[in-house]
Amino acid sequence: MDTLNKRRILIGVIVLLLVINISALAAFLFTNNARQKGYDEIKKTKEKVEISGVHRYLREELKLTDEQFIKFKEVGRINFQQSRDITLKLDEKRIEFINELTKETPDDERLDAIAREIGDLHYSLKKKTINHFFELKEICNPEQQESLKKLFMKMIQHEDQHPMNRPERGKRHGRNQERPKAD
Repeated sequence: MDTLNKRRILIGVIVLLLVINISALAAFLFTNNARQKGYDEIKKTKEKVEISGVHRYLREELKLTDEQFIKFKEVGRINFQQSRDITLKLDEKRIEFINELTKETPDDERLDAIAREIGDLHYSLKKKTINHFFELKEICNPEQQESLKKLFMKMIQHEDQHPMNRPERGKRHGRNQERPKAD
């Protein structure tokens, strides 16, 4: 092969690699942009909820009657208490897991048992969410049920995309003030 042919092949390979890189970059930017739009929509919804409160937000979004609103609040209150209890147990189990894991000689069987308990608690929490959705759905008319479905989809998508996105300390359960730091 002469130098001219080698040069043409080299230029062809470089052009091909350049096209592949540009295509990959374009695909990445496109999917990232689509994902960002979804995050932005979830963020806007979350901000609306924080500003107006979850009950008021649901009342406006679903166009609830006064009677429906009262039922929603009661069902929500009961669900919140039960979910909070499970969440507190989850926190305790996570601490127990870390304590066992960081021992000089951790017990594998104990770690397995704690992991199973954490899994069971997660299952209970998901089951609670399912039952809560059905309770709320029962209160709604068909049009409201469709809106409720969309709200739950947003919530579940956000939860699945950020499974470990736990609130900062002092900002849980709607509190927006930092706790005083211990000296």
